[in-house]
Amino acid sequence: MSDGSLGPQGRSEALRRLCAAALTALTCAACAPLPVRPTTGPLHDLGVEIGPPSTHALSAVYATEQARVEITERVWRLIGERFYDPRMNGVDWEQVRRRAVARAAVAASDAEFYRVLKEMAAALGDSHTTVLTPREALERRRFAGTRIGLLLTVADGAVAIAEVEPESPAAQAGLRPGDVLIAANGVRFDDGFAHTAMAESQGVRADADRGDAPDVLPLDPHDAERARLLRAVRHALYGHGASGQLPVVLQVLRADGQLAQVTLTPRTVVRPPRSELEWLPGDVAVIRLTRFAAELRPQLQAILDDAARAQALIVDLRGNAGGLLDMYRWFAGAFLPEDRFALRSLRRARHDPRVQYSAYLRVGPERGEHARAPLLQPLAVLIDGRSASAAELTAVTLAEQRGALLVGEPSCGCAVGVRGEYVLPDGGGVRIAETAFVTAQGARLEGAPLQPSVRVSPSLADLRRGVDTALTVAHRLLLEGAHTTAAGLPLTAERGAP
Repeated sequence: MSDGSLGPQGRSEALRRLCAAALTALTCAACAPLPVRPTTGPLHDLGVEIGPPSTHALSAVYATEQARVEITERVWRLIGERFYDPRMNGVDWEQVRRRAVARAAVAASDAEFYRVLKEMAAALGDSHTTVLTPREALERRRFAGTRIGLLLTVADGAVAIAEVEPESPAAQAGLRPGDVLIAANGVRFDDGFAHTAMAESQGVRADADRGDAPDVLPLDPHDAERARLLRAVRHALYGHGASGQLPVVLQVLRADGQLAQVTLTPRTVVRPPRSELEWLPGDVAVIRLTRFAAELRPQLQAILDDAARAQALIVDLRGNAGGLLDMYRWFAGAFLPEDRFALRSLRRARHDPRVQYSAYLRVGPERGEHARAPLLQPLAVLIDGRSASAAELTAVTLAEQRGALLVGEPSCGCAVGVRGEYVLPDGGGVRIAETAFVTAQGARLEGAPLQPSVRVSPSLADLRRGVDTALTVAHRLLLEGAHTTAAGLPLTAERGAP
């Protein structure tokens, strides 16, 4: 006779089935796709005043260990299936998962959990694959950032201020281009500091909490030394604050020889995309744009129309962090005489993530009723270490397909494509480099900064006099007629077209 209870063996089997069902449910949850939203434009699912992740508590969506592990698994699987390289940049992706899951399980705050997700994405060493907190996702769309307002360079062997953003903490403190940084937060930038910086590995990253891209060293040894030194200076400036929001104490040697100490508190500043046209002697038009953003297209079109009367052209892409692929194709196409095979894109096959396929991307002038004559005047393009993504694609396309003279400093080496932003439960975002690019001449840009054909860096005297050295050199070379094609090919040559 049975009373309906289970014996020891029955209870063991029931427990086994329960565990199996729970594991299946967790696995299915880990496979469930995250929602996706565009990478640009307003966010309607986040409040304007949203703050950074809590450093002392877990929000409701991440309160349980199961929830954190599930999200970690979903993000890991998503990156593993969508990242353009099936070999995952040579990283043991399964080992990354195990480490991330173990850390996510014991995370005690949202900030700690986001750090786990960020470092998991950062393990690939990719410039665009990253995890954003809700606030970071919102600020990217607002073109906002927390900064002190300084752009640094190495001039005459010293760490110097290259630019000071208007109305920034640095500007309000009276700092000027050409001022030399002696120390930051008690760290002196002496010979010992430089020696340590030169010994650091290439893989050193800035703080993952800020979503910084990996640093890529230029091929030229001199440029690589400068990049290592500036990277180490950046760590000294911001490494003491998880979000770069703590005051920065600087010792500065001013141009008049006076030593000053200033304290700068980073401030969130909105810098919308902008474009402008400047005219130089000899009817040379300088076209500047800070972003390949759709909202700039009407203004850029008017600028291109006006620049049609120029004798020579300079496109200034310094400080341009990139933007939309469609904007790159439209803008670069305005300088080409006809459609050209410009790039080859590399992606994962959706039917089988183990397979990578390629497609040809052509760029050329607009057609139809809105078509305008392309700008075929002698051309130079200005680049620097902040020229990234679509800016790098534009620069290399105009160099390879148009013979443009590249002037300035090596670019970022950050040229991959992000197709969408996957949405986390609290509104945070996951951005994945789903597309890589190879130029018509076989150059890879991700991890390989674009090298200028004319290398130009300012001196301390130039900075203090307000001389834009790269622009001055490009202007002079165009007037002298030093604008032959990069490979000695005629303007209309079709390079490597399939």
